[in-house]
Amino acid sequence: MHRLALRNLMGYLVDMHTPSDLVADQIRKHRERLGLSREDLARECKKLGAPQLTAAAIINIEVGRRNPQTGKRRREVSVDELLIFAYAMAVPPLQLMFPVGRVDEAPVPPAWSMVNPMLGWRWAAGEEAPSSLRADGLAHVDRSRIGENGPTRYEAWRQVVHPVKLYHRLTDEVLLLKKATNRMLYLERIGEVESEEGKHVAQLRQHHLTRVAEALEEMMTAGYSVPAYDQGTVEEIQSTGILTHPEALPVLGDQGDVGE
Repeated sequence: MHRLALRNLMGYLVDMHTPSDLVADQIRKHRERLGLSREDLARECKKLGAPQLTAAAIINIEVGRRNPQTGKRRREVSVDELLIFAYAMAVPPLQLMFPVGRVDEAPVPPAWSMVNPMLGWRWAAGEEAPSSLRADGLAHVDRSRIGENGPTRYEAWRQVVHPVKLYHRLTDEVLLLKKATNRMLYLERIGEVESEEGKHVAQLRQHHLTRVAEALEEMMTAGYSVPAYDQGTVEEIQSTGILTHPEALPVLGDQGDVGE
């Protein structure tokens, strides 16, 4: 009986070939890392509005019992549950799906082939195109066509990640603008705003302000929603003259606007 149980356990560990298998295993490991019992984790989930994630439900998820006829898990992990568990334990959701530094392989389509977790993470974050393992053991960009006359998966991926790349660019420029602004404020306090450094920082700040306006213009032209900024920042961005529709830039505090 003990040998049978051990064999079943070994089979589970070796056969961790679906996302739910890996996510469930990571939920257990992070729960134990935090010193939480299943009852403790259930209470945290309840606080977050998921009373259905009881200790008994968590046992079913973590243990991963399978249907003896089909071999499938009797209790998969839903997207809703993944996000609840991730928030409850303060773990990035992607770290449950693609645990970088914790496992050597993670499942991805097609047919849940196994890839390096970092590749899976980058795909999920929109940083890498859909890839699949080939006979050479390497991951290759999937250029198969979607439908009979649709775009390739690579082409479709490039379209949908465009706003993500623009948001990254905008965020980087906003941070550089804030850094230059803080430096300028410091130079003003010590009376060095007219110094060579002050002039350089002023030029640098204007450069990043222009780059912010350019990123916002590209986003707005493409029809993407953009972050709201305080009134002073909005007026500065508008003053660059880059925005085609400067009045459309949202202001923090306006009804319906969402800030950074």
